[in-house]
Formats: sequence, structure tokens, C-alpha cells
Amino acid sequence: MRELFLFIVAYLLVTLLTPFVVLWGVYIRFINGSNVKDYLLDCAVGFDQAGGSVIYQQPNFTISSYTYFMCKNGKYCWFMKFIDLLFGKEHCKNSYIDEVKEDREDLNCVARY
Repeated sequence: MRELFLFIVAYLLVTLLTPFVVLWGVYIRFINGSNVKDYLLDCAVGFDQAGGSVIYQQPNFTISSYTYFMCKNGKYCWFMKFIDLLFGKEHCKNSYIDEVKEDREDLNCVARY
């Protein structure tokens, strides 16, 4: 029951505050001359990872990349085709390859310490 309460609180806070926080983030980056495009992409990936948590219980994967992984194992291929239709040919495959590559690079950095 506690988990449900925490989920609802987190969902409401994110839903209500995100538009203001993102606008503030864009403003700050614009003023500082930072890359607004990269910031918005990071925000989009974060939401996509939240979707991966909700749909697949995989918080470290985006919906697209985990859908590709699932299709390689014989599940949800219809969903992968739908996502690829919306975002371009082999979007899910490319997302998976990029995410796995980034995870390996992160693990290599940690292993050096």
C-alpha cells in the first residue's frame, strides 16, 4: 500500500511540476549559452525511461530499446514495428545498441576506479 501511495505522489509531482521545471531549465540554459537541444533530449530520454519502468519494469531502458530486446526474444514485435513506424526504420534497434554501448562505457569507467 505504501508503494502505491509513493507512486501516486511521485506521479502527481512530476506531472504538475515538470512543465515549470523544464521551462526554467530551458531559460537557464538559454541565458548561460548552454545547449537547450541537448537538455530537452535528456528530458525526453528520462521520460522514456520512466515509460520503460511502467511498461516493462526496466528503469534503465527506454521503451524502444527494451521493446527491441523483447522482440529479439519473440515478444512484442508488433509494438516494435509500431514504434519504428512512428520514429523511423530500425529506431528500436538503434536505441538498444546506443543504450547498451553507453552502459558498457559507464561500466568501464567504474571498473577503472
